[in-house]
Amino acid sequence: MVTLKKNNYQDYTISIIEPWIKHLEMIRGFGINTLSAYKRDVLDFLKFCNNEKHDFLNPNKHVIREYLFNLAERKLSRPTVARRISSLKNFFKFLLKDKIISSLDVSIFKSPKLKRSFPKSIDSNLVKKALFSLIDEKNEAWINLRDRAVMLLLYGAGLRISEALSLKKKEAPRGDWLRVLGKGNKHRDVPLLPIICDGVKDYLDLCPFDVQEESPLFLGKRGGALSPRIIQRRVENLRYELGLPSHTTPHALRHAFATHLLSGGADLRAIQQLLGHSSLSTTQRYTDVNEAELLSLHKAIHPRS
Repeated sequence: MVTLKKNNYQDYTISIIEPWIKHLEMIRGFGINTLSAYKRDVLDFLKFCNNEKHDFLNPNKHVIREYLFNLAERKLSRPTVARRISSLKNFFKFLLKDKIISSLDVSIFKSPKLKRSFPKSIDSNLVKKALFSLIDEKNEAWINLRDRAVMLLLYGAGLRISEALSLKKKEAPRGDWLRVLGKGNKHRDVPLLPIICDGVKDYLDLCPFDVQEESPLFLGKRGGALSPRIIQRRVENLRYELGLPSHTTPHALRHAFATHLLSGGADLRAIQQLLGHSSLSTTQRYTDVNEAELLSLHKAIHPRS
């Protein structure tokens, strides 16, 4: 049990938040991006309480309502607000369980209702068009091949961009399978298409840097680890150049991987394993995408009396 001084923001941050984050990492198996988001969420609420002179050890529904108004004034999206409230609920449950606070009604942390959204996919022909259009005269040839190799992993193997960019040289795609470290520090094996292995090899053959076995597989222009933002920006440029849908992003390539497998008759459980979803309900959303597309097609072409 941690002892802290009430209304001391710095003491609270050091003595409470870090053990909570460690708990989420060790017990819940959360990844670094999720942990960073949770930490930011709670720090934001603590800063709010500090500024408004609220007792952050004992928030009530009026404080939460005021905080929600504060978030609305900052024009944060509903999903972001929902995540912040979820983070706070998790955080205060930890305080209760660890007996840092004696009582609190966690039901005050009510997230706003979210409109159900479907994963947005991209037509397979458009994906192929994008992959074979990665020629930019402003870039060196190895950079074009690097970006293409990353996108092949997203669309051809269903990797998250964070998973692709966390690969080391010694883990470079070879053979028929690739072991991936995904969310929650869980490993999964994904099958590889020859075009993926060839794409990565083409990039490595032209890469001007001596990529060591323990080094990141994908390097930036100066030889450091490649930033996700570089790939995001590259996809944005392709979107404008080729007239791709507005939702075309690196993550949409992963969605396309799943929806195209499903359309081809793949089993939902198999897709769940390939994507690394812990819950089948998450993968189930891709069946909703197909149903939504069928409904849209029906409305567009069915003759009406």
